[in-house]
Amino acid sequence: MTEPSSITTEPTEFALEGHRPCQYCGYDLVGTPIERALDLDLAVIRCPECGNLNPLIGTPPLGPFAQRAATVGTLVRLLLIGLAAIFLWNVAFFSVEIMGESMYRSHTNDGLMAFFQSAGETPEEQRALQAVQKDDATLADAITVVTLFQERTYFNINLNQLVQSQIIDFLGVGFVLGLIWSWLLLPQSWGRAGTVTLIIGILAAGAGVVSLYASSPLSLPVQYAGPAGAFVPDNFLSDIVDRSLGRMYALHGAALIVVTLVISSVLARPLARGAFRLLVPTEHLSGVELLWKSDGLPVPAPPPAKAPTVVDP
Repeated sequence: MTEPSSITTEPTEFALEGHRPCQYCGYDLVGTPIERALDLDLAVIRCPECGNLNPLIGTPPLGPFAQRAATVGTLVRLLLIGLAAIFLWNVAFFSVEIMGESMYRSHTNDGLMAFFQSAGETPEEQRALQAVQKDDATLADAITVVTLFQERTYFNINLNQLVQSQIIDFLGVGFVLGLIWSWLLLPQSWGRAGTVTLIIGILAAGAGVVSLYASSPLSLPVQYAGPAGAFVPDNFLSDIVDRSLGRMYALHGAALIVVTLVISSVLARPLARGAFRLLVPTEHLSGVELLWKSDGLPVPAPPPAKAPTVVDP
């Protein structure tokens, strides 16, 4: 409403029966006479406390049910953020094992298990293979053999090998999770969302690396590398090789998942903005304007209507 002094009113014979707070000072207007604004042809109520005019017809304040619904919505959002944080933590934590398992499968297909059971071709290979077969052999000796096998096969991690390994599926899950996490953190800016993602990713991946190193120390005896901590003649060799590769590539897996999560959290907002601009008319983007305002960007506005061209007869 405009200033009271600029609006001419006349009294009516009616008064407000229900409770209604003044939209300026909050005073309860119950029982206040209803007036008619002549210029606007609108029923108004003059607040006896502050003197401002309140329109009789307007959006009523939120009732108790609406307030409860807003509270429930906030709690549901917090629950989703918590669940996303738990999933993000677990993905980053277990990524250190997935990378090692991928390399284990690749090496096994290349003949690594047969190499462990061979005599070796060079003196260095022969010494390493003999050392790993001794009763006092440790995980460090097995890692030495794996490293020599990599040198023999000129094994290098490249993009093609990563795409063919199971780590790519895990990174895909991490990428989608980073997108969801960034959207749930609205209205926080992309910088804050990316920082939170980086912190959680580093902490979780670091905890995964520490856990893996603690469960597979370099001093672990080869003969006692079974899943239950006891000698298992049928699978102790494959288990020790799996542990060796898991330890060797733990940091690689941790770095890959952290980088993936940060990249996806940074790209989440631009991807969402691009999708909405592509699929939704510009004049209807007001419902998702938070995607722009949270990052300090102007909300796209429809182009101004062109003035009609007047042609002289």
